[in-house]
Parts: sequence; C-alpha cells; structure tokens
Amino acid sequence: MLAGWSGRLSVAAVNGPSATVVSGDADALAELLEWCRSEGVRCRQVPVDYASHSAHVEALESRLLEVLGPIAPSGGEVPFFSTVEGAYVDGRGLDAGYWYRNLRQTVQLESAVRELSTEGYGAFVEVSPHPVLVTAVQETVEAADGTAVVVGSLRRDEGGLERFLTSAAELFVQGFAVDWAAVLSSDRRVGLPTYAFQRERFWLESGTGAGDVGAAGLSATEHPLLGAAVH
Repeated sequence: MLAGWSGRLSVAAVNGPSATVVSGDADALAELLEWCRSEGVRCRQVPVDYASHSAHVEALESRLLEVLGPIAPSGGEVPFFSTVEGAYVDGRGLDAGYWYRNLRQTVQLESAVRELSTEGYGAFVEVSPHPVLVTAVQETVEAADGTAVVVGSLRRDEGGLERFLTSAAELFVQGFAVDWAAVLSSDRRVGLPTYAFQRERFWLESGTGAGDVGAAGLSATEHPLLGAAVH
C-alpha cells in the first residue's frame, strides 16, 4: 500500500492484526490519511513531532552510536524477547547498535506477542503511562487461538501506587500469582474484622412453675409463656 510513497513513508510498527503505525514525511502522511479516509480505512494521526522508525532516524545514526557507545550491557535473569530481532536476545547483545536499530527498524510487536502466546504465556502487562497497546495485544492473542489476560500498569491521571496495585489485583483475580510480600513489603498486615456479633443471649430460661391452675378452675395452656386460658 505504501508503494506510492516509497522513500517517504515507512512502516513504523505492526502492533496487531488491525493496528499498524506509519512514519515519515509530514506531507506524505497527510496524503496517506486522505487516501485511507476516501477508501473507508480507519485511521488517525498520532500527535508527535518526530518520525521514529523511519528513514528520518538515519541522520542521527552516528550521533546516537556515539552517545550510546559507553553502554556496557550484561546478561539478564529474565528472558528478553526482542521486537527488533523477532527472537530471544541475550542481554549482552543490547549494545549501542541494538538501540539504534530499535529506534530505526519496524517494531514487530504482533509477531512477538504471537510467538509468546504460542509458547503458552497467558499474561501480558503493558508498562506505560497509559495503555495504548492492550487492545492490539488482545487481538493478536485471539488471532493465534490463544487466551490471555492483558492489562496496563498505569492510566492517564492515575499514575500513582494505587493504580499500580489495582493492575496487580486485576492479574491476581484472574488466577496469576502475585508476590504480595514484595508488593506490600513496607506495610503491616492486619486480619480482617470478623462479623460484629453482639453476643447477647435471648434464649428462654426455665421459669418457675405456674402451679396447679386447675385448682382455680382454669385450663392449662401448655405454653411456656402463658399460665392459663381465661374464657
């Protein structure tokens, strides 16, 4: 579809089955938006003033490599699946060249999520100030005939600890283990109050006998609260 704008536009990210980001020259993007609308293709302009993951980044290559040169990557403890390489990457390979490619090349989020879903991963957390990829990730998992819980970490105007804990709780109630000892390490845990029983007794106590009511010409009622029937 971008053949008509070759060299002016690039596919910046493939986030899901129906979510693709295009980056490049501003005038070319305006033409693409107009074409999409005329063809009934759902589209919107992302309000940013830079064209990452496009040829525009190439002008910064030498500068970026110089600034990032001192980076000394090391191996990690958590497996790292790269949306740049489309495979697991050892932490020692995350040098200046990798981070330049990360900014220049297309983000292959869809293929990464599809692969992880196929491997059996059932929870995806978007760590960002506001979730913008949750829907795309969910669609990718469903397209791969998988199931997963997809949540964000924070939300716009909800960037504090309370929102983060809510996100952790969303995972927990869906059956995923959360290390609450680490999450709440600085807090003192107390037991929840039990039901507020007043513990007052209202049982009937054995009373004194009413005597022989027949001697007074009355009929007994055979009821513990009544003495005799009066006609």
